[in-house]
Amino acid sequence: MTDSNLTEPPKAKVRRGYGSVMSIWLIPIIALAVAVFLIGKSISEQGAEITIIFENAEGMEPGKTRLKYKDVDIGTLKRIDILDEDKGVSLVVEVNRVADKYLTDTARFWVVSPKIGLQGITGLQTILSGSFIEIDPGKGGESQKDFVGLATPPVITSNDKGTEYLLSTEKLSNIDRGTPVIYKGLQVGNVLGYRLAKSGKFVEVYTFVKAPYDDLVLEGTNFWNAGGVNVSVSTSGLEVGAESLESLITGAVEFDTPEIYLNTFKAEKGHEFKLYDNRQAKDNAKYTEKVVYILYFDGSVSGLAVGASVEFKGIKIGSVREITLEIDEENQKYYIPVLIDIEPQRISITDDGNKILSLPEVGKLRRQIVKGLIDRGLKAKLKSSNFLTGQLIVDLDLLPDKTAVYVTKNGRYPEIPTVPTDIDEITNTVAGIVEKFDKIPIDRLGNSLTDTVEGIDKFINSGELQSMISEYRKLAVSLQVIAKNVNKETLPEINMTLDETRDALKKVDGTLASAQSLFANANSLIADGSPLKYDLTVMLKELAAASRAVRGLAEFLERNPSSLISGKR
Repeated sequence: MTDSNLTEPPKAKVRRGYGSVMSIWLIPIIALAVAVFLIGKSISEQGAEITIIFENAEGMEPGKTRLKYKDVDIGTLKRIDILDEDKGVSLVVEVNRVADKYLTDTARFWVVSPKIGLQGITGLQTILSGSFIEIDPGKGGESQKDFVGLATPPVITSNDKGTEYLLSTEKLSNIDRGTPVIYKGLQVGNVLGYRLAKSGKFVEVYTFVKAPYDDLVLEGTNFWNAGGVNVSVSTSGLEVGAESLESLITGAVEFDTPEIYLNTFKAEKGHEFKLYDNRQAKDNAKYTEKVVYILYFDGSVSGLAVGASVEFKGIKIGSVREITLEIDEENQKYYIPVLIDIEPQRISITDDGNKILSLPEVGKLRRQIVKGLIDRGLKAKLKSSNFLTGQLIVDLDLLPDKTAVYVTKNGRYPEIPTVPTDIDEITNTVAGIVEKFDKIPIDRLGNSLTDTVEGIDKFINSGELQSMISEYRKLAVSLQVIAKNVNKETLPEINMTLDETRDALKKVDGTLASAQSLFANANSLIADGSPLKYDLTVMLKELAAASRAVRGLAEFLERNPSSLISGKR
């Protein structure tokens, strides 16, 4: 191969002009344009900076902590400034421009972090991601850049639909901010907060019921405290219960509407209701008509408390309103006046159905019935309702046989007479018996009995008793001999009489033997205070008289045996 056969490589053609210059700067220009676009976009999307004051910055970290609305990031914490005079910290937050419309004076901010409380565990989503700031924009308002954050998350937000009501109660008990509001076991709202009323006599509780459950709240609806443990003592014993386990732990407010008020109007926002202490207090609230009576007791009322039941034949018809002490200085006496509320609505009235009575007429008729019972002998006494606790109630009953004693003077309240309790009557009876027993001359009777016993003891130990018993034995033998002789000599017609005499003599012999045994054990039977002393003395006197009579009869028969036939001459 020669050099001539070789082809020459192509030669580059160089073009001179502006095209080469543009091709070199094209990429940097495009990059610069993109950068300008991104910077412009960032500037256009950048919103305002706001400051939020909190007590502390726990869990906050600049550049990482987010501002969220409905779990969407709308801003970032830029820096944290410490305020002077221990006023907390100021969080400077950069907000996206799209969220500028939320920055009004109705907006609320709070920190979401993990918390454990009676209402449960909240903020679990922040365990891995960290705490964040939540915003509730509110509704309307003017633009604002400086805010004060909430110490605790709000119970409801502007997105929650429903109605707010005001409940008034004498004591707050276990109700707290966030306490659930329950209707038939369903949570339909929460307690927003509470404050002491301006009068200082009760507590105002702000309650929110969510839609559509707020349509169930009518003007006749009743609210009561359903939290905690309900303890009641009655004749059946001690009863302990709770509405539910949740309400026992966290507390709860429950509401319901009585059937007679189902036709009332829907309660408007801010409507005020009474918050009853428990379900029983709510149930008793339907008895709106009360007639006050006064009772006077002169014995102890220990165990009787305000609110105790007033019963008639075991049925509750009222309760105790007030217990006081009253001293009659003029007569030097004291009384314990007890005011009771009789609730006539607990008394049903039967009629033939032909006459329709108005509510005032029915109330008047019920009061007349109570007055009629008093005229027929209605009286009051204290009665134990539970022996374990000593709790007393007022028991009303018709006792026409017992005299009605009235004490009242001013006549401010109608009086129902009282009678002593069963225990008081027994105590008074026993006291009367003891008083009569104290009047018996015990000492004098004791001395007389002692003298009698000493005399019997001397008689027994003197030997005269043994001598008398021996004489009775001899007398019995003589009588047996006489009886045998008389039996042989007398006529057959008197055999029957002699047989009877023989039986009588045998009985006398048995009696003498029993007497001997009795006297042998007399020393062990006779003691101080024994009633045998008196009886023994009388028996000895009678035995002595009988002995003399029998001895005289025996001697006479020995001398004159024929006198049994012919008689004494």
